[in-house]
Amino acid sequence: MITDLDLKPAVHDRVLVEAELDGQSISFRAVAVNVMPTAIWLGLVLPQPQLAQLKRDQPIQLTFRRDGTGMIAASSFVGHLGSTHSRLFAVSWPDDLRLIQRRAHLRLDAQCPVEYTVVSQSATGSPGQTGDGTCCNLCAGGVQFVVRAGLDATVAVGDELDLRVALGRDGVVLAEAVVVRVEDATTMILGPDESVRAGATGPRSLIAVRFESISDADQDKIVRYIFSIQRQSREGPSRTA
Repeated sequence: MITDLDLKPAVHDRVLVEAELDGQSISFRAVAVNVMPTAIWLGLVLPQPQLAQLKRDQPIQLTFRRDGTGMIAASSFVGHLGSTHSRLFAVSWPDDLRLIQRRAHLRLDAQCPVEYTVVSQSATGSPGQTGDGTCCNLCAGGVQFVVRAGLDATVAVGDELDLRVALGRDGVVLAEAVVVRVEDATTMILGPDESVRAGATGPRSLIAVRFESISDADQDKIVRYIFSIQRQSREGPSRTA
């Protein structure tokens, strides 16, 4: 059941902020640190130099995370907070807040670079910890990727991450995600008969995450990327026949 409280931003909400800068779409992952009658103060986990270029009254879109849903709204940039202009800022109280339902997504094997930043405290790391890996399975609702690290040296189930997934010519996708599974992937990568080589190449871990906040534009990029891989797979045999 949706109540009036579901449609009100709150302190500690995770927020995706989207804007246009010099004709290019940009986005920031932020946390609500103060909620006032006419404005919301937001803070970034890591400083972003592009934030300093936003101007007062510049239109922006906000996407708030809600369990099982996303909440989107139009807003505008109010001003920077603090001296750096790269981490804290205020936005106007959002207009036309509305809930959107999550959807099921087509999943496909794919290989592309993945970078992550930990944004929640965990047993293995702290906010600001970074890492990278290679995607092995992708959909518009989440991604599985492999990192060169053992289970005790990477993220843990429940950790919240900021992800950057490079889709080649289709562009870069930014998403806020939560870790839902972490498994030993050493033998999966090397093959069961080659597991003795693990000592030379190092352990691997498979990390599965679910997107908690992602823009419609970035979801569309993933869908286009998946369809392009499927099309190439279908067309490949016909060109070589």
